Amino acid sequence: MLKTILLAAIALIVGLILGFVLGRFTLERQWSQPYTQVAPGTVEKAAGHNPSPKAGTKVLKPMPIGKARAALKPMVEKDPVVSTVAAVGANEEGVELHVTVENHGNCTVSALNGVAYGFDPYGKPAPLLKGGENFVAFELKTPLEPGKKAMVSEALKDVELATLSIAQVDSTTCTDGTKWARQ
Repeated sequence: MLKTILLAAIALIVGLILGFVLGRFTLERQWSQPYTQVAPGTVEKAAGHNPSPKAGTKVLKPMPIGKARAALKPMVEKDPVVSTVAAVGANEEGVELHVTVENHGNCTVSALNGVAYGFDPYGKPAPLLKGGENFVAFELKTPLEPGKKAMVSEALKDVELATLSIAQVDSTTCTDGTKWARQ
């Protein structure tokens, strides 16, 4: 009887270790390809709800906030306008996305578009769109001079879990007609 219990305990421990290692390996493999594109169906489902990025926009796959920050950093490090701080919060009217953007370029930006990603307080992806996607589009239509920062606010509907956020700027238009877009 004692040998049976001992063998069962050893098998359980080995199974737990193998399960953890295989699970972690599978997740790391998924996270090694962190980017995807917004599907046309996503845009259609989000119509009339929170703003969705255009179909074909390069976005991050759902992953914890630490992994998402690491995947986003090389993609945005040479952008002319970057997001320095982003958060989702509640006010009297509902929930809002706030993104602080900084102009690192040489021209005054007249408009920009970007994507923000929502995360719950534990750093797990939180839905922002009707289809359960953890991203939402935002835009700024006020002038942003070189070296200056601006706050972008976007009202959101039916967002319950998201409090943390990170963001990327995907396109800018300058007052002199110069345009930049993520490839």
